[in-house]
Amino acid sequence: MTEIYLLIAHGTDQGEAYVLGWFDDRAKAREVAEQKEWEAYRASLKAEHPWSTHKPLAPDQTDYRRYWIKTISKFDQVPVPRSFAVH
Repeated sequence: MTEIYLLIAHGTDQGEAYVLGWFDDRAKAREVAEQKEWEAYRASLKAEHPWSTHKPLAPDQTDYRRYWIKTISKFDQVPVPRSFAVH
């Protein structure tokens, strides 16, 4: 396995991104991202939005994602030479 998949959340305050975790399996990472997306949608339905009269769009009706997957490559362990010197 040469790749890992990061679960990233888009912050709501200043547009920052947070790494929430990592996965070895791409399908599992996508499943968790989709689950988090729906949880955020349900939470936004319960919250009051005095600045808008429209309900938020469901995740399956928009291309925007608050949670997404970023693929990165693993690197192999590099052998470190041991020193037998006593410190």
